[in-house]
Amino acid sequence: MRAETLRRVLRGRKKSLLGWSIGIFGMVLVVLLSYPAVRDQPSFGDLIEDYPEFVQQILGLGEGLDPTSPAGYLNSQVFANTLPIIFLIFLIAFASRETVGEERERTMNLSLAHPIRRERYILETLVAMVLGGLLLAVIGAGTMMAFGPVLDLGLPMGGYVGATLSVFLIALVFATLALAIGAATGSKGVTFGVTSALAVAMYIIWGLAPLVDALRGLDKVNPFFWGLAGTPILNGLQVGNALLLVAVIVILAGGAVAGFRRRDIGV
Repeated sequence: MRAETLRRVLRGRKKSLLGWSIGIFGMVLVVLLSYPAVRDQPSFGDLIEDYPEFVQQILGLGEGLDPTSPAGYLNSQVFANTLPIIFLIFLIAFASRETVGEERERTMNLSLAHPIRRERYILETLVAMVLGGLLLAVIGAGTMMAFGPVLDLGLPMGGYVGATLSVFLIALVFATLALAIGAATGSKGVTFGVTSALAVAMYIIWGLAPLVDALRGLDKVNPFFWGLAGTPILNGLQVGNALLLVAVIVILAGGAVAGFRRRDIGV
């Protein structure tokens, strides 16, 4: 049956996707509705200016953004931290569940009992993961596009879409790495441990690299830099950087296929 794995995975994720969708809608809405209180407090901007440069960078204010401006507020409250964390948790857990969880629960034999090649199984799993993540991205961006004009934020619609898509691609890089590690090792601990540690390390390097001589230049080979450079909330999707992220995802997907093909699966 065509795309059986894709349909099965998405069917099994219906309740989860509903819960995550409600959560991301609520989170974005609360952040947006809180902005008028921040906008009317210029002392908040003065307080942030006293923070160390590293903290300002991690907060998404490293390019001179004012935290009381609409762009600076959303970058610091959504795109530089909260939204990446949500996407990383959702997508890494998704990848681990579909490559490691089924084998641990002894249900992978049912999935592979269908006349389907392993390559197609892992690729359809990847597509399901992408579609699930895109649903959350659409809800997040759509909430901002719907309520931004109501709150008179004055930001371009392309900024909401570009910034959300950029953050989604960052998380998808690490999720595809998790898919590759899980497909090759079958170890939940290794999959979560390596992927999570690398994501945290890359995030810290992204924050420190512009400020520490020993790390200078490393941010240029960092998914967080590729996704967040150029201030997408103001300037929209940075196409060149997005293509770099997509290229890494494709390479990691190839690694997932190769690893799953060679793995001895305990069914």
